[in-house]
Amino acid sequence: MKPQTRTSLTPEHADFYARFQSFWLAPSGPRVAELIAPEATVHFTGIGTFSGAEYIDVMSGILGSMVEFRLTPLDCAGEGDILYIFWRASAQIGDETRIWQGVDRMHIAGGLAIEEHVIFDSAVLTPAS
Repeated sequence: MKPQTRTSLTPEHADFYARFQSFWLAPSGPRVAELIAPEATVHFTGIGTFSGAEYIDVMSGILGSMVEFRLTPLDCAGEGDILYIFWRASAQIGDETRIWQGVDRMHIAGGLAIEEHVIFDSAVLTPAS
């Protein structure tokens, strides 16, 4: 078996990842437009599919409804026009702090995502009964 080698990110991927990290230092609905094209298609686990323009309101709702929500980008990898970002998130759900991990898979064109898949196990967001 041939060992895998880590390759460098393209300049476009490195720039996007830096802006993604910056976004999560001070997230807001309107700042989604810094990363996601208005005509993009966004597939979000547990929420559905919507446009990049609609994502502004979706993100505003997420940030407004999740107590002590934090997301930390941990790593990324790219191939061609596709960029994967691995992240860890936490929020207060009911009486406990929950921590989960996920991946955003993005098709990047012209510095913006034109398609995004936000992938994680959404069961962690269900309050305990």
